[in-house]
Amino acid sequence: DHVTILQASPLRVWSVLTDFAGHRNWKPFSQLAGDAVEGGDATYSYRVGGLDKRITATAAIIRVEKPREFAWTAGVSKLLLFEEAYELESAPTGTRLRHSMRFTGLLGGPLVALRRRILEASLVTSDRCLERYLRRLAANSSAKLRSASARHGVKKTGRQK
Repeated sequence: DHVTILQASPLRVWSVLTDFAGHRNWKPFSQLAGDAVEGGDATYSYRVGGLDKRITATAAIIRVEKPREFAWTAGVSKLLLFEEAYELESAPTGTRLRHSMRFTGLLGGPLVALRRRILEASLVTSDRCLERYLRRLAANSSAKLRSASARHGVKKTGRQK
């Protein structure tokens, strides 16, 4: 698991996580395509190591609780099943995000044992990319608001002397 505090509301974070079309803008290793509907399927694609080719599989969306939780699985039950989950809580400065990956099945234990550091590092990297993307969105929103205010003749109010 990786836990971090993001400077955005839980709804904003949840919206980015469940906007599969936007995953390519921030998610470095894997993306989902389709709709974030509990019980539905999505297309999961990921890069393996230094390969330039993406591998795709069907993912099952298993939890969608706006704006608190989102999770999905991919793999073959009893052999190797992968679950990626995001849990969000309101925090004083934004959102507390718990991002986790779980592997089950016959190959799950050996895979985690061999790749633990790499898996943990991928969570940290993914969450840092999410954080940067959220900052870019906030900066773009602020710039648009300033631009709209200027176009509509809204004056900034300064301190009175």
